[in-house]
Amino acid sequence: MDTFENHKFENTEVRLDGNRYINCIFKRCLLIYGGMEVVTLEGCGFHECKWSFVDAAARTINFMAGLYHGAGEGGRNLVEDTFTNIRKGRIPK
Repeated sequence: MDTFENHKFENTEVRLDGNRYINCIFKRCLLIYGGMEVVTLEGCGFHECKWSFVDAAARTINFMAGLYHGAGEGGRNLVEDTFTNIRKGRIPK
């Protein structure tokens, strides 16, 4: 795991997986998350960035979308409850 502290990323692609970012600034970056390793983002600022979810992260989002749209009320409730827990800072298990 690499640690970046007080670093400014600008006009670049950044693969987030497995890294720790503390008080970094991301400006006009493409931020890529694959869900393969833990990422730490502490006190960072994001300005005009785009996000790309690939690999396991993309599969998870597609799975959640499938539940929401294809598994009836139970699937919708599961997805909504998951987002409620995220907003409250709880990590669903």
